[in-house]
Amino acid sequence: MEKRIIALSCSPSRGRNSDTLLDEFIQGANSISCTTIEKIYLDEIPIDYYRHDNQHGPHEHEVKFRELVEKIESANGLVIATPTYNFSVPAHLKNFIDRIRFLGLDLTQKNMFGQPVGKMSDLYLYFIVTGGTPSWAQKILFFAFPPFWLRGVFLYYGAKVIGALYTGNIRAFTNTRIRKTAYNHGRKYARRIEKEMGTHILEKIFWRPPQVE
Repeated sequence: MEKRIIALSCSPSRGRNSDTLLDEFIQGANSISCTTIEKIYLDEIPIDYYRHDNQHGPHEHEVKFRELVEKIESANGLVIATPTYNFSVPAHLKNFIDRIRFLGLDLTQKNMFGQPVGKMSDLYLYFIVTGGTPSWAQKILFFAFPPFWLRGVFLYYGAKVIGALYTGNIRAFTNTRIRKTAYNHGRKYARRIEKEMGTHILEKIFWRPPQVE
């Protein structure tokens, strides 16, 4: 059965680090014949800032946002590629994650911790994160960087988090080895979706992305 994957490029800069590594990742995943991937630039999707009155879904004027939500709802996988901005992600990605709260959480149910129950159990997540912090420093302070936070958000939403790739190389888009690594991770990701493998137990407890220079 064919698996459908949505790949979100969240950098405002086309053809730079995270965007280029996402392209390589997509090529790797596409080499597995059972997958179909659609790449979408998130900054081309107008999304109102999160407010109380839009917490339950897109408003009528948010046509492209509604289309994106529908694609994610019918997808098997979601890949998010983003740069690191001041230890976090670009504002439009943070807003997108806030706005899809209705998609990720069942507010009518509570888990053992009294928190809403996640609804994304059928969605496989992968993160590609680039930045300017050297990999050795990111290894030590991994909890302060987007890969750790993104993992936490989507585990909270109930998704299956397959993994992530981080590089602190500021010219990763020109680095053949890093690009090849992204390609190989794309292949592994597609294979895991094909086999419907879940989140590793150790990843649920403690997680840090592999580093590439």
